[in-house]
Amino acid sequence: MEMKRLRWATDGGGGGGGWGNWELDASTPRTLEGEARAVPGDPIPLGVSRGTSLSRPKQLHFFHHFMNSPFLLSYSSSPGFSVQRLLSLPTFSPNWFAALLGQFNLQKFVSSLKEKTDDFQSSPLQTIGRHLRDKSLYALGLCSELLLTPDDVLLLSLDTCGYGKTSRKKAILHHKFPRHNLNLEAVWPGLFVDKFGNYWDVPLALAVDLASVGSESGASYHLCLHHNVGLPKPFDGDQSSLLPPVTLLPGTSVKSAFSLKKDIEIWRSKAQKLKMVQPFDVFLSNPHISASGIIGMMQLF
Repeated sequence: MEMKRLRWATDGGGGGGGWGNWELDASTPRTLEGEARAVPGDPIPLGVSRGTSLSRPKQLHFFHHFMNSPFLLSYSSSPGFSVQRLLSLPTFSPNWFAALLGQFNLQKFVSSLKEKTDDFQSSPLQTIGRHLRDKSLYALGLCSELLLTPDDVLLLSLDTCGYGKTSRKKAILHHKFPRHNLNLEAVWPGLFVDKFGNYWDVPLALAVDLASVGSESGASYHLCLHHNVGLPKPFDGDQSSLLPPVTLLPGTSVKSAFSLKKDIEIWRSKAQKLKMVQPFDVFLSNPHISASGIIGMMQLF
């Protein structure tokens, strides 16, 4: 597992390298954005990590337009069952994606209808209309992804939830160098999750991430600078008697990974391929035997 994590770290966290820390974001229904960052130095298992190449709005856009799903159902312990819908906004350039994400708290709405009231003069439609005017049932998110140049992508997002008092803002700039990938990120507040599933809000989280482009053989490295401002607290009023992780306290931390990788090809078939015959496994179309070795280290300061 450590070798898998080291390879993931030095290759830039997956998704082409450099678009996230090796402590990958985790998918979560607790927020409209649908993601939370792992606590530095306390990574979550890779099996529950979230990929970095497709954001939550892009996922909803795919379901709406390519799978004919007008609404998506989401569930979490708080706020419960919710219905989500994404509306694409018109833009002036094909390099700009903008969308409005809406969420309706279905479970809270149904529960409010079941509650007994002393208002016996209202009709059922008036009762439903009164409950629908409750702002705590709704959440809205605005996201924008702009391709500034072939090597620069700017991501902006704003989430407001009616059932919570916290508005979440995020700004990310991705830049591709010839042999490196740079990621600049600012989130306020930043949402983090530890390996025990506890969520923490940091008032302001800044990150600078530099990763060498992954290669088949040779040296690779990954550097990340974190800076937190303000004291962390349990997410959205969660009741927790635990102390916040040390790496989330105000201050600066640096994380690095370095590795040497070598691939050796032992044998490769020289048989000609049949043009009209495709094997069940694509790897069988080019049979070969190879060996790979990796050695390196990770460090958190």
